[in-house]
Amino acid sequence: MLTAAIGDVPIELHHVKSLAPARRLIDDGPIDLALIDMDVLDGAGTELVSELRQRNSITQTIMICGEPSIERAIEAIRAGAADIIARPLKARELNERVQQALNRHENDRRKRRRVRRLKRTCKKLNQLRCEITEQVDVLCSDLVCAYQDLASRMQQAMQASEFASSMRRELDLEQLLRKALEYLLAKAGPTNAAIFLPAGPDQFTLGGYINYDCATDSADVILEHLADGLAPQVADQDKTLHITDNDTLAVWFGADAAHLMDSHLIVFNCRHEDEVLAVVVLFRDMGQPYDESVLETVNTISPMLGDYLAKVIRIHHRHIDGLDDDSWDAVA
Repeated sequence: MLTAAIGDVPIELHHVKSLAPARRLIDDGPIDLALIDMDVLDGAGTELVSELRQRNSITQTIMICGEPSIERAIEAIRAGAADIIARPLKARELNERVQQALNRHENDRRKRRRVRRLKRTCKKLNQLRCEITEQVDVLCSDLVCAYQDLASRMQQAMQASEFASSMRRELDLEQLLRKALEYLLAKAGPTNAAIFLPAGPDQFTLGGYINYDCATDSADVILEHLADGLAPQVADQDKTLHITDNDTLAVWFGADAAHLMDSHLIVFNCRHEDEVLAVVVLFRDMGQPYDESVLETVNTISPMLGDYLAKVIRIHHRHIDGLDDDSWDAVA
């Protein structure tokens, strides 16, 4: 009757009379549509409906019931049945119900395929999102670094312009040194500062000094040690010297380090065409360490101060083509 009812629908039809062979049939492979009598001989058909739904959620199940009732309909629906047909079966009704069930199955299968495709697409999108996130993180990091570098360059340019405006027209050596020390004091805050000028080969003499917290007696001793010990060593250095601990201080000063114990120092030279024209020393107690902005400031102005010193020397000594070692005392 079922074969006749479904007509030309291309399906493979299996018929069993009890639960045991039905379960074996289920074990052999997925079932698209099952018509199950609720009153099979060896057990309730609703058990088989539940098993089918657990194995394959898109399996369509039509229950056949001899005496339909609300209770039996609820029981079938709870078990997972999609439809109920009352006996005696009618060919047209059976054909319609089977076609509807097969259509639902096909729709469910399409939905499953779409869901699988969507899951694969979501997985790919998530991978792409992770890759893009990494790229954005790298880009943001690069942008931050670029912005910091640009900000640093702008700050340096502003400092250079500010320093140049205060020094550009100064042609007196003493005033030039005074303004340089005042500029450093404004940028570094209260600090001891000294500028040493070359007095001969490996010799330096004090050109200008700001006393912040040194006693008068100890200041003279410290300046002498700075002129004789530290300035000649730093004259050959390409980078700014930043001393932040007593061990490093002892390396540079040796036995004379006791006079500057527990102090922070920034020491740099001012060059013009590879010639050292000054050595500048900033120092104060470790309780007031110099921050990075002070280092940026001295790195910006050190070559400029060297150029201004060279300009002053040229103006006051135009008649001298070159300075030998014996001439340095007169120039300084």
